[in-house]
Amino acid sequence: MTEKELKKLNRYQLLELLLVQTERADSLQQKVDQLQAKLDERELRFAKLGSIAEASVCVSGVFEAAQKAADLYLEAAKKQADELVAQARLQAAEYESRLAAAKQRNQTKAAKKQNAKIKKKHKK
Repeated sequence: MTEKELKKLNRYQLLELLLVQTERADSLQQKVDQLQAKLDERELRFAKLGSIAEASVCVSGVFEAAQKAADLYLEAAKKQADELVAQARLQAAEYESRLAAAKQRNQTKAAKKQNAKIKKKHKK
């Protein structure tokens, strides 16, 4: 979504977008947690194997390759989740800033109207 499109969204739409991004980040975090649990389970299984099995796995390089692949995937998933959370926070801060500015403008307009009414009463 472009910046122009974001600027055209109302508060409800912006909050809805933030909610979607947060849910996606939560979903990615759950995937990371699941992968970590699987990795922990595999590490436990390998730890329970006898020294001969460990030696054969290490010699063939299967364990290292699997560990590297799991680490890379986990790192990529965490990075993506962090980026989504950072993006959502940035958007939320921007929306809050816009809302504060709009509130200030509305308060200024209201104050000007009130002053105009007071001046009008005093002229009569």
